[in-house]
Amino acid sequence: MKHKVFGWVLCGAISLGAGPAAEACAFHGYVPDPTLVDLLLATEQIVVARPDPGDPTRYQPISVLLGPDTAQVPVPVSPATRARLSKETTHTALLARDGAYGPWQELAVLDDRFRGVIDHVVAHQFEWSFGADAERVSLFSGYLNDPNPDLRRLALQELDRVPYGVLRAARLPKIPTLKQDLQSGDSDLLPIRILLAGLSPDPSFGAVLAQDLDAAIAQDLPYLGAYATAWIELDGKTAAQAILDRVAQDDTLSLNARIKLLEALALQHTHAPAPTRRVIARGVAEILRSRPDLREAATTQFGFGGGWASSGKEPTGKPLETDR
Repeated sequence: MKHKVFGWVLCGAISLGAGPAAEACAFHGYVPDPTLVDLLLATEQIVVARPDPGDPTRYQPISVLLGPDTAQVPVPVSPATRARLSKETTHTALLARDGAYGPWQELAVLDDRFRGVIDHVVAHQFEWSFGADAERVSLFSGYLNDPNPDLRRLALQELDRVPYGVLRAARLPKIPTLKQDLQSGDSDLLPIRILLAGLSPDPSFGAVLAQDLDAAIAQDLPYLGAYATAWIELDGKTAAQAILDRVAQDDTLSLNARIKLLEALALQHTHAPAPTRRVIARGVAEILRSRPDLREAATTQFGFGGGWASSGKEPTGKPLETDR
């Protein structure tokens, strides 16, 4: 399993060059790539290094964070890393090996703060290998506004990988640049930023999310469910009813778009307050009486049998929460 995880390409965590788009949570159409932290949890040897003064194309280890001491790292310094480290003389490169005998890889360029995060991850490698999602989210939430863009990016990637319930329960800071990032930020981080907008205490995000959901539906974007989930999170029953009406009445919707909206509704039927959950349950029951083509998708997402749709009763899998 370690070799499989480490073999994945890490996207954008190191600013050493463009990689494939990082992917977002599975419920809105994506499965996330392993993050830098995942790679560190899967390796058995980690070192911090700089280019060798006698040969700047080769690495000279400075510190061994995990595994046996090594005098050489048989991986060349990439041109991008060499150029960056020549300007940032106090920074170092993070290198790790695939398992005990696999190839070395450049993973990140570290300043002092980023190095501190790496030290923390290495110190918790064993227990984090078995889970600890909430602990990881708690740590990296604190870096969402960090001055180091690489660290901010890693923080977003870490939040992107966790189940929505864990993200929803986290103590998240206000992100002053979030509205701007939604419009002009990296596309691979857009889904997690959408979810963070829904979890923001700023009610003005509601109109933004509703408008962007319309655009996402028109383009049949794979992560349109993120917009629906975030809008319901922020505007509750109003947003849920609007989405239900869209699924039931908009004949221009593709089947794929209807299914993704149902996924978002099902997710919020698990996590939203009781009044919103009731709106969702009753609305989906009404839709399925007139749209039997959606019954299979609803059964998969909500976890109930076809008898629920025909009876008009609410699903019984999880009791509705009392009003708070």
